[in-house]
Amino acid sequence: MTRIYLADPNIQTQQLDAIREVLPAGWELSDDPAGAAAILTENVDVTAGMLQAAGPALKLILRLDTGRAAVADCGLPVYNLENMGLNGVAEHVVTLILVLSRNLLWSARQTKAAAWIPGRDEPILTDQRKYTYNWIGLPSAGAIYRKKVGIVGLGHIGREVAKRLRPFGVQLLYTDLQRFDPAVEAELGVSWRTLDDLLRESDFVTLHLRFIDGPDGNDKWFGAREFGLMKPTAFFINTARGRLVDEDALIDALQTGKIAGAGLDVFRYEPLPKDSPLLALAGDRVILTGHVSGTYNVEAWQITAQELVERVQEALK
Repeated sequence: MTRIYLADPNIQTQQLDAIREVLPAGWELSDDPAGAAAILTENVDVTAGMLQAAGPALKLILRLDTGRAAVADCGLPVYNLENMGLNGVAEHVVTLILVLSRNLLWSARQTKAAAWIPGRDEPILTDQRKYTYNWIGLPSAGAIYRKKVGIVGLGHIGREVAKRLRPFGVQLLYTDLQRFDPAVEAELGVSWRTLDDLLRESDFVTLHLRFIDGPDGNDKWFGAREFGLMKPTAFFINTARGRLVDEDALIDALQTGKIAGAGLDVFRYEPLPKDSPLLALAGDRVILTGHVSGTYNVEAWQITAQELVERVQEALK
């Protein structure tokens, strides 16, 4: 019997159900730490008493990274199971940046329309050396290497965006309520900027703040002044909350060319009103999606459950 001790019984029921569904034969989630091969927690600290009760069979600690559980010093690996519901947002941000940078919607539309440019419109049999390059007339390759991405809010999702973008060789800037420890900056490969400097420098600005309602909140916090600081070649990404942004100012910035475009998954009113001027702007440089950036809960629970089993199997080997 392979026992996983459930140290935190308040983990979301659906997550625990998803784990139980994928446990191999002879495995169990248990409320008894004795002989456990792994300990699973979220917000309940893993104490020295738990470790002692588990004994020599214990191989690792599993912690849902949505929680704040501390782990007593034990010399065993502590593995953080990622929250795929939130990490899906980070993936969506990277997708929007790549699609906008490389002008993929325009490229796909031109190709579908068979809009070949003169002089490159005659089909030839291709091989490794002979081919027709860029027969649609794409004006720029749109590589993001060495481009600057400004992350406004370096919380969980902001950090996940940084982790996913770093391998592309971009320059990662960030701003937040306070500057992080240099060790955190080095780990994520990010550089601190004030908000204004970040907006002036960035080729992409991606918003990752929580919305706060009320008189001391941040309704329409990102407005005309902020868009005015951005470069006319820069793109604005928002997967946080629509009410953080003054949509009238955003529409004006797009219509007047103050910024190059936008990728938006969240809006002031959802679903987007059918008479919204944003719909008329949607196209190659303004990508609108219907608040779908986060991974569906069921899928997220299943991914986490499968990852848990794989980590325990690795530890047992």
